[in-house]
Amino acid sequence: MSTSAAEKAEVDALIAQLSSSQDHERKTSANMSSSPDASTSSSERKRVYIRQNSGSNSSNHFSGSPTDAHKHLLQKNAKLSKKNDRKSRQGKGRGLAKKGGGGGNYTWGTMGSEFLDEYAEDFDEDDLDDLQYNEAKEKYLTQTAQSQLKPIENFDKDIKPIIDEYFVNGDANDVVQSLRKFDLREHGDGELLAYIITIALEKSNVHKELISRLLHDLNGVMFRANDYINCFNTLLTTLNDLSLDNPECSTDIGKFIARSIADKCIDNTNGKYFARYKGNVKCTKMQAALDKAETLVSMGDFYFLNNVWGARSSGFRPVRELADKMNLIIHEYYDSGDGGETIRCLKELNVPHFFHEFIYKLIDFCLEKNTERAQQLTIDLLETLTKTAIITYDQLKTGMFRLFDDMEDIQLDVPNVYEQLQTLIKQLEENKVLNQDIISNIPQKGRKRLTSGDDNSKQIK
Repeated sequence: MSTSAAEKAEVDALIAQLSSSQDHERKTSANMSSSPDASTSSSERKRVYIRQNSGSNSSNHFSGSPTDAHKHLLQKNAKLSKKNDRKSRQGKGRGLAKKGGGGGNYTWGTMGSEFLDEYAEDFDEDDLDDLQYNEAKEKYLTQTAQSQLKPIENFDKDIKPIIDEYFVNGDANDVVQSLRKFDLREHGDGELLAYIITIALEKSNVHKELISRLLHDLNGVMFRANDYINCFNTLLTTLNDLSLDNPECSTDIGKFIARSIADKCIDNTNGKYFARYKGNVKCTKMQAALDKAETLVSMGDFYFLNNVWGARSSGFRPVRELADKMNLIIHEYYDSGDGGETIRCLKELNVPHFFHEFIYKLIDFCLEKNTERAQQLTIDLLETLTKTAIITYDQLKTGMFRLFDDMEDIQLDVPNVYEQLQTLIKQLEENKVLNQDIISNIPQKGRKRLTSGDDNSKQIK
């Protein structure tokens, strides 16, 4: 009885203690809800509790670093490792990340950094001073270069040698570099371009084609659209004087205008270039030039305008194209028999260093024809070409030696080619077209050797 009574007393004491603790908690929560200071003190107690139980023994967290309710480290006040710090350590700049955040090992860099020599970092005062110095230096060099430009005293003395050299090499960049040595501001109204075109009017169509290319290459580099307009306006107003030396200059000026429009040197949108001259032209030659240009442009065939001169700069044409052109000239000569027209076409090609190809094709065609007329036409043409020095003896010799080397291949198509060649060479020697250095190298027809098999076949027969 005494034992059960003691246990019952102990249970009653525990129940009373629990009820008193519950009453105390209710009062505390009521006081906290009524006063803000109490809520603040409770949050501080929670922070202390979290700090004490934040896993300070873990190597991932630093001691004293606060965590949130999920035990995550709060990085706002946490100490960061300097190893992973991407900011500049040199004390310069505004504290931004180095190289715009694109630096460090195994990184691609910022977008577009591959086009820069260096990354665009923050400039300090010394860098700004360098920039100001560089700008001042560049401005000084520009002014110095302009002051050192040579004035153009005479077009014939200063400009004509440059254009003559261009006719030889066809290098427009060389012309640009040469013109940049002169002060062109005094001649910016198209006077220089008009002089260049005037030089071409006295030349062949090949030179006119080269000048048309030069006008295109100079556009936007040395001259602007207004310069071309002023240039052709000057030429159109002086056509009466130009026609004294060049009777067909009106047609040529019209072709130059049409070619410049095709090359985008002159803007002719909706025909506005020709509209400025409508009703204002009183000179018949000027009107003829404008009509020629407008007719060519109205065709709309810019491929034709690119070949408006009918002869490209032959020295810069493909070899295959030159060979086909020579082959066409030879066929026309054998059809018409007009040696003067053939000579004119050869001069038009303007490739004296490639005339050995013409010699080779001319004699080869004669051997294939195998007629007395073809042989006589060949002899007459070669005699005329050598006496007038249109084809040099070296080109004649080179063409003949090339033919001698290919005799075995020619014999496959022309069996009696060796006999024909002997007859042709003999007549050329009589007309003093060929010398002994060529005649002594004439190939001889080889005799076929009989083999043992051929002997046995003859015996069987």
